[in-house]
Amino acid sequence: AIVEQTAPSKPPKLTAGEITPQVAHDWESACETYFLHKSVDEADQVKMVASGMLDPRLHTWYKTQRTSLNAGTFVEYMKAFRDAWLETHWASKLHKKVLGSCQGNRPFYEWALDVQNQNALLYGNPAYLSETQLRDQLEAHICDELSIPVFRAKLADNLSLKDWIEEIKLLDEERLEDLASHRKMVEEMHKTSKRNTTSSSSNKPSSNKVYNSSSTRLSPLTEAERTLLGKHKGCFKCRKFYVSHQSKDCTDGAPEASSYKTLTETDAIAAKPKTKTVAAVGPVGAVMPSSVLEDGSDSEDDMCVAPFETAHLLWPVY
Repeated sequence: AIVEQTAPSKPPKLTAGEITPQVAHDWESACETYFLHKSVDEADQVKMVASGMLDPRLHTWYKTQRTSLNAGTFVEYMKAFRDAWLETHWASKLHKKVLGSCQGNRPFYEWALDVQNQNALLYGNPAYLSETQLRDQLEAHICDELSIPVFRAKLADNLSLKDWIEEIKLLDEERLEDLASHRKMVEEMHKTSKRNTTSSSSNKPSSNKVYNSSSTRLSPLTEAERTLLGKHKGCFKCRKFYVSHQSKDCTDGAPEASSYKTLTETDAIAAKPKTKTVAAVGPVGAVMPSSVLEDGSDSEDDMCVAPFETAHLLWPVY
């Protein structure tokens, strides 16, 4: 429910809906404003605003008690109104809420106004806190960061609640300014540290090593690679051509995947050992005495030279 009033001199209207302590307070204030501007007699006050209760429940409640309600004062009417339409023990619950309220992270002045407004809803009820009681309540529940400055300020006990709240407000504003300054300094330090880290990272020399981005694992041999290795006395494990071992005896291990390139015929030819040619012995003349050839000759003229030669011999050297 809400309270509507087009002008202070016009009777207010209370729309249908839930009646809360705040709604009851607003209805009471709007009615009193109307009485003041229209100078309504106390005896006529209740019946002058009763028609403004638009909720069928409230309208029926008034009609069933019209005589007694109109005969009483507006204060008595409001007490009956609250007793009939507010939840049971509403005053105790609201009083407990006021006593348990703490400043926390809120600005002091914002929190103090909220507590005062809640306490105002209890006006006329025994649970309502006086100014002295409300000051004690606020002072006991300010945040820890503010309690020390308040203690050092040693504010006079005879200050009104309004003046006391204004003094605490100034102390809290100083605290909030220091907090904002500290937070800004921390943020600037964080930004500077972040910039330095970024700059340091960008100045690091980049590695010249090229990695195979497509895969970090060595791909299996293709059929063409297997054919080449078999043709050129290669090893299927280390993938080298013209080696003196087989895969099962290989101690070189598989090649590095990041630098591996598919084997080609060109690779095989380049790995083939060079063939070394050993020169053949040239013709050699053998000097033999003629007696070897013909019996009975001992003349030097009878000496002869019989040339002989061998075939060229070639063999590969690995």
